[in-house]
Amino acid sequence: MKSNLKKKLIANLLNDPTINDLNLKQLKDYLFKSPQKANVTQQWAQSNCTDFTAYSNPDYQWDLVDCFIAVSESSTQHVLRYLQKNGYAWESLSYFDDWNGNGLTSMDLLASGCQDVSFFNDVAFQAQSLIDMAQGENFATPKHVTTRQQLLENQYDVVLSLQCVEHFERPLDYVDELMKIVKVGGLLCLSVDGFSWTPNQSIGHFWTYFDKDNKPHTGRQIRPIVKKYLKDNGFELIPKACWNANPHVFKRIK
Repeated sequence: MKSNLKKKLIANLLNDPTINDLNLKQLKDYLFKSPQKANVTQQWAQSNCTDFTAYSNPDYQWDLVDCFIAVSESSTQHVLRYLQKNGYAWESLSYFDDWNGNGLTSMDLLASGCQDVSFFNDVAFQAQSLIDMAQGENFATPKHVTTRQQLLENQYDVVLSLQCVEHFERPLDYVDELMKIVKVGGLLCLSVDGFSWTPNQSIGHFWTYFDKDNKPHTGRQIRPIVKKYLKDNGFELIPKACWNANPHVFKRIK
């Protein structure tokens, strides 16, 4: 996404026009150190990871934008670069962007030229902000999937789950959903590095995660378990598909 468009969208999301005057480094520092982000992270940590209203707190926008700038933006571009280099008709593929937050990841796909983008988000003002932004820029209008049941009725060529899986105490149950919506031969682009972050560093993370046998694991312990689970269920990891495994790309082979 071009710098001017990115700053314009973020300034609108955060209702802060001064963002337009910042360079990229200044913007990262501004977001990372924002009292708004600190406020919502504290709300989550002090609730012992039980206050899920933090997701719908308007201050959560600041954490979402920081996550996009820090990680998800490069993940999206790495995926598109992989598709382009390997002969995919990438503009016409169907994309699904899960839990996209305030929509910047989906906007990145749309701004790059992708024409068929769907997304799930159950926080009304975040979902509407994405649709409004896309229409305001004359991009293709993204398709809003409003329930998890509706999600399971479709399959996609490319499914992006960026900085999401670590937001589930039982991440393998979430991965079960993702596997169902990838077409055979399609790609699941999954970030697992977020397990390294703890609840006092980022909202929505947990101190302890549980596998299918209800055994507890730390974030770092559950990460290889997620990757093995995908392999055992018909998904093949494509080595070095994206720089620094950001994100991991798995191909559904059966």
